[in-house]
Amino acid sequence: MAARPILYYAQFSPPSRACLLTSKLINLNIETKSINFEKKENHSEWFLKINPRHTVPVLVDRGVSLSDSHAIITYLVDQYGKEQHEHLYPKDLLKRAIVNERLYYENGVLFQAAKDFAARIFYGGEISYNNHSKKLCHNAYKFLDKFLNHSNYVAGDQLTVADVSINTSLITLDKLVPVEEQRYPKIHTWMQRMKNELPDYKMNEAGAQQLFQRFEDSLVENMTKHGLLFSFFVFISIEHSLAMVKPCLYFALFSPPARACLITAKLIGLDIDVKHVNFAQKEHLSDDFIKLNPQHQVPIFVDDDNEIYVDSHAIICFMVSKYAKDDSLYPTNLTQRARVDHRLHFENGVLFQVIKDLVARNIYGGEGEFNQKSLDMCQNAYGFLESFLQNGKYVVGNTMTVADISINTTLITLNMLIPVDQTRYPNIVAWMELMKSLPDYEDINVKGADALYKRIITVMAENKNKSN
Repeated sequence: MAARPILYYAQFSPPSRACLLTSKLINLNIETKSINFEKKENHSEWFLKINPRHTVPVLVDRGVSLSDSHAIITYLVDQYGKEQHEHLYPKDLLKRAIVNERLYYENGVLFQAAKDFAARIFYGGEISYNNHSKKLCHNAYKFLDKFLNHSNYVAGDQLTVADVSINTSLITLDKLVPVEEQRYPKIHTWMQRMKNELPDYKMNEAGAQQLFQRFEDSLVENMTKHGLLFSFFVFISIEHSLAMVKPCLYFALFSPPARACLITAKLIGLDIDVKHVNFAQKEHLSDDFIKLNPQHQVPIFVDDDNEIYVDSHAIICFMVSKYAKDDSLYPTNLTQRARVDHRLHFENGVLFQVIKDLVARNIYGGEGEFNQKSLDMCQNAYGFLESFLQNGKYVVGNTMTVADISINTTLITLNMLIPVDQTRYPNIVAWMELMKSLPDYEDINVKGADALYKRIITVMAENKNKSN
């Protein structure tokens, strides 16, 4: 007799609950094993062998492990569902494509809102529910409401695994950002339908409540740890800067965007006051700092008229436009400016995303090695940059611009982590040599890059030791 499929799960996990509910819908006698996250069972050696990502759910069936809920629930229906269950994941290719589309929506849009809350509160130390996370929720709700415009279910007129997957994420988000009946009437009706039609729904609600309670407990813990501990110091610092005529830059040396701003100021001879923000002491999470930037990030630029600017790209362009003696770093010619803007968006949306991916995986995600996805993202970014440099010494022709500064501050850290192959990327190598002419390059750029590099490498080593 073939062994039963085994599902490793945690009840608080929406993807885990989607798998449990699907198995119940098709009357599958599945073996379940709860993973205790408090005891770090998901980081144990035996668990990492079945899922190196150390996440739940994991389905082990016939000697093969699946570790994504969307793959698991569709597989379960295909493999073990009877004819009467076909509506859950239709064999008709067009209907199936619609279900898949909704599953991708759940994974890429709806569940990302939950992950944003988790990243900010569990790992980022935030003391309240962030407005950005709330906006992600409402954006996801709007799409879901439209999906339900002409049918009772998210992918047509019958219940599918897409309804199951979306529901398990939504009922937790509903506790964080309520689905208002007046604003989202179709979602509200659908949620009631799911409550009536999905089996063992009390298990689903209990799991959602567990996850919600984790959020609430973490908020209290974060407030206890960081609450007002540094607020007086930061308040005095901020009030002092706002009273000054000299522009002020809130800064952290490890931050590539912050270094881009400081280097730009030096390059154009702008006399600014620099305020170092101590992330180790959570100064960026104090109430008064968040008044300056609700995203609790550096850099922040407070201009001489007390106007506040955030985002390094906006700051460096503003600095040059207002204070530089000429427009070479950020041309007024619209065609040239568009090219510079393009490279800035490349840095933000492609190159810097590699740093964010490494931080998410290796600092917050507990990974001890570079993930292949991170490596692929990095080489992809290097490839684009190499092509930009085929038409000149700098990323936009033969004149240095703010795009070179922004890209360079990110690249030198990446080069320490994932070295730029000299044979494969000769243009980048030559350009990096040119960029060493930037002011205070060693003291600002190299030291800052080294600080971020050492932080990532140190945490990776710790993660590797934990998993061994």
